[in-house]
Amino acid sequence: MLVRRIITAVLLISSATFVAFFEGGFLFPLLILVCHSGIYMEWHSLLNTSRVQKISGLMALIIIFVAVISEKFSQNLILALLFLSFLFWFLASPAIVLNKYRASKGMSVIVAFIMCLASMIALYYAFVEGLMFLFSVLSLVWIIDTGAYFAGKIFGHRKLSPMVSPNKTWEGVYGALFLYFLYSLFMVKIEGTWQDLVFNYFGTWWLIVLSSVLFSVSIFADLFESKLKRTSGKKDSGNILPGHGGLFDRFDATLAVGPLIVFFNITGQRL
Repeated sequence: MLVRRIITAVLLISSATFVAFFEGGFLFPLLILVCHSGIYMEWHSLLNTSRVQKISGLMALIIIFVAVISEKFSQNLILALLFLSFLFWFLASPAIVLNKYRASKGMSVIVAFIMCLASMIALYYAFVEGLMFLFSVLSLVWIIDTGAYFAGKIFGHRKLSPMVSPNKTWEGVYGALFLYFLYSLFMVKIEGTWQDLVFNYFGTWWLIVLSSVLFSVSIFADLFESKLKRTSGKKDSGNILPGHGGLFDRFDATLAVGPLIVFFNITGQRL
């Protein structure tokens, strides 16, 4: 299982790197669109929606994303969308995971659309900002996942949320936090990363606050997707990625952290 996870991860990173560098990365927006289309369809499968709902929503995603990269959308509207995404992942998803709120099926469909759209736009903006910025956004989730996986495997025994995801442990969270702390100390020294830019725009305390929020959001995004799978009776959101499951399984936390990072970056540029 571990070997398959590593091989799949290496292939994903290698493919994304090639697309990002090939001919100036002109195909990277297409990669973003393809991945998020897959995530969107998997999310709808977990919600057990109709084919009409899936296809119509997907077509709307494509049209709006093309409009965004064609600079047909107001930046203020984009900022509002990114902030709305943050509010969901920071407030609503923990409430859903902790059984404090139960979204209707109609609301869940709307949420899936908005979260996927916000993430698509965020990753596109991250790509435009620079490859180092994009890498720092994506690697944040890789570091947290890696720390949680190995710490959980080696030391894990206290269950984090047994009714939602029996395999996740508090020791995994602590391992993720430790590795994330070391990673953040390293990345803030590298020019062009989101950590470097937030530090320059807002200062040390805002960087600490944002980093803490992103860590929390990443953990709850993972649990939120696990909750969706448990509710739908499925082990994985898909099977396209050996050792990982589906695209939603692999990129659930990326959907959550990207919009907030880009929101802060755009806001900082305006100051």
